[in-house]
Amino acid sequence: KLLQLQGTHESIPRLEEVLALFSGKAPLIIELKTEGRNARSLCERVCRLLEGYQGDFCIESFDPRVLWWLRRNEPFIIRGQLSQNFLRRQEGARLGLPARFLLTTLLTNIVTRPDFGAYRYDDRNRLSVRACLELLGGQEVSWTIRSQEDLERAEAAGAIPIFEGFLPKPKSAPQETARL
Repeated sequence: KLLQLQGTHESIPRLEEVLALFSGKAPLIIELKTEGRNARSLCERVCRLLEGYQGDFCIESFDPRVLWWLRRNEPFIIRGQLSQNFLRRQEGARLGLPARFLLTTLLTNIVTRPDFGAYRYDDRNRLSVRACLELLGGQEVSWTIRSQEDLERAEAAGAIPIFEGFLPKPKSAPQETARL
């Protein structure tokens, strides 16, 4: 309860509070953020909390060790690999070059076999992303989309969009055509 939601005095809820609030009401995307070597223990704790949860959910992570653990221990949980171009972006600066290369090219997906790949929208057209989706299958998810135009482009390409900072316009109903 020490941390607050950005711009508010509300504290960040614990996962068990979120699960109780959303149980059976809305699907959840649960992102696991590892620290050091805690992938296994984090996965174990989260999966214990999810036992008996009455709703749809998936788990995603930038850390392929999470997906590997889930594949081996909880294969029926839908899992997704988050990624971006770590070779170009500052977010990967603390990682070594080999790790940045593996994460950027998605080579770990050969072993972890995610059900979906969630890629930074601006990086989704990399050859490695396209090849991974074609060769290994799985659903493409594009994050974080910040405009209606990008949202429409992502959807037209078959990706599931994750957006922020705007309210998408509702899709218009198809026009009926009169038969003569």
